[in-house]
Amino acid sequence: MADAQGHTNDHRSQKGRMWTYLILATGLVVVAVIANLVISNPELATKGVDAIAGLPAWAFAAITGLIGLLLFFVGLKIEADWPERTGAVLVGGSIAGGEFLLGWQNFEFGGLKVIPYLIPVVVCLGLMMYANARSK
Repeated sequence: MADAQGHTNDHRSQKGRMWTYLILATGLVVVAVIANLVISNPELATKGVDAIAGLPAWAFAAITGLIGLLLFFVGLKIEADWPERTGAVLVGGSIAGGEFLLGWQNFEFGGLKVIPYLIPVVVCLGLMMYANARSK
């Protein structure tokens, strides 16, 4: 009887992980599509944010970053992993968006052109590692 319950919990855990990774993958695809649109036409992306919300362009990145942080910290309090992962991706994406709006060249510290690309990735992975350590 105990073995049957253990199998059921493992199955639920596996299904939960599957949904977590499916949601994360969908989010990453959406971010990639939006990033592609922004990179292909940066002027339209900057004016589009201003036209949609009536806010400065940097405010959109700040708002999504705050929403991502809120979602991340709420995710730390509950059992599901997807809020933490989604929040980390939102924070990383908003940092990348902020860098784009402020100018990539402003973040090339020491003349290294790879630094602007590494900052959002390191932040996203750092948040995910923190969430993984806290969930154990």
